[in-house]
Amino acid sequence: MSVALDISNLTKRYGAMAAVKDLSFQVRQDEILGIAGPNGAGKTTLFDVISGLSAPSEGRISLFGEDITACRADEICHLGLARTFQLNAVFDSMTVEENLLTTAYFGRHHRSFPGLRFDRQSRIDCDETLELVGLADLRRRPALELTVLQRKLLMLAGAIATSPRILMLDEPVGGLTHDEIGHCANVLRRVRQERGMTIVLIEHVMSFVTALADRVLVLHHGAKLYEGSVDGMTRSEEVVSAYLGASGVRALKQATEGQDHVATA
Repeated sequence: MSVALDISNLTKRYGAMAAVKDLSFQVRQDEILGIAGPNGAGKTTLFDVISGLSAPSEGRISLFGEDITACRADEICHLGLARTFQLNAVFDSMTVEENLLTTAYFGRHHRSFPGLRFDRQSRIDCDETLELVGLADLRRRPALELTVLQRKLLMLAGAIATSPRILMLDEPVGGLTHDEIGHCANVLRRVRQERGMTIVLIEHVMSFVTALADRVLVLHHGAKLYEGSVDGMTRSEEVVSAYLGASGVRALKQATEGQDHVATA
């Protein structure tokens, strides 16, 4: 299986503090990689550096074999990497459909406001994406009127609308109920199956991570604490001590056994 994303000796410093420390890992094409760790572990900083929002202090980032270390965020997006954010990132004054069309317009090509036109194919792609995430019936609704779940699905749809090869999701189910988390898990399964996207996700809801991820990367103080299978993570003394705790391990085992699982398709 080919390598979609290659992170080599990546470091990000803010003054004397290193938020990410000499981090190396690979994401294989078509896999889902879950990234976990305590608050302040460097997860979102890592996403910021990979997506071009923040320049690395050291190291190299490669996207499908192309060095993107010095690329701007818009250039990286046009090369096929899209991300979502923890906080709201939709245009409240626009409808669901207008949000998606605008995101697709600027995310796919180097364009400017004076040329803003939505062609027939863009609208077809928008319709297909809204169907994929379950927002088709809300296309005319102003984003301001959406629920928390619907806003998160709209942010996901916006990232998908840029036609990425890699989708990076920062806490996609934070603040959602158990049933809503299950719904999001099913949506991402459809995205993977129907669009063939490689997915990297940051999440504290570990039942969500274990339900979806092929592998897990755990960060602590900006460094790699663990990389491997979900089962191996629950057996790692370092991960249990620094992040999961005994109660967290029990909860994960229950989720794996189906006693408190994220809904499956």
